[in-house]
Amino acid sequence: MSCVESSVFCRLIINTVKFVLNAYESSILKKCADKVGVCWRSSIACGILHRYIYKRPYFQYSLVYRFVCFLARIADIICGALHNIFAPMIRGSMLYTAVRKIKSLGAGNVTYLAGILLMSIPIGSIISMIITDSVTLANMVLCWIIFASGMFVVLCGMYMTAFLSCLFVKALKWLTDIMLG
Repeated sequence: MSCVESSVFCRLIINTVKFVLNAYESSILKKCADKVGVCWRSSIACGILHRYIYKRPYFQYSLVYRFVCFLARIADIICGALHNIFAPMIRGSMLYTAVRKIKSLGAGNVTYLAGILLMSIPIGSIISMIITDSVTLANMVLCWIIFASGMFVVLCGMYMTAFLSCLFVKALKWLTDIMLG
């Protein structure tokens, strides 16, 4: 930061701002603005506006509003109790631990697993459509598009390390590190 502060351009801007602020502090304009401010704060119009802006809204006096607030407090208590009951169960479940393990694998492996999931969904859909005899061209095209996008995501996951180690990504990281300091 000292490099920026010692540059000629920044010094010029800082000194200009200090000069203008110093000139304003000792000017007649500031004295007049202060007097107008004192007059405004003691005026009737300011008092009316102040009372209007800071008054309590009428809906807060309503019985419906109080009833809704009461119901919200009860719902908050119930949801808190349900959270205290079910949170330990969810944390101990196999699905939760599997998701945590997948999350800790890294971006490439998570991308790879998401691509496999995208590839398995249309396969299951095609099998169920064949079993129920509801195969249409639109359904098949949609399934193949989802399968192809899953294949693309798998390839991205497989080559994530190569992509992250390429020269272009390294240059982008270097530029962002320089810009953000």
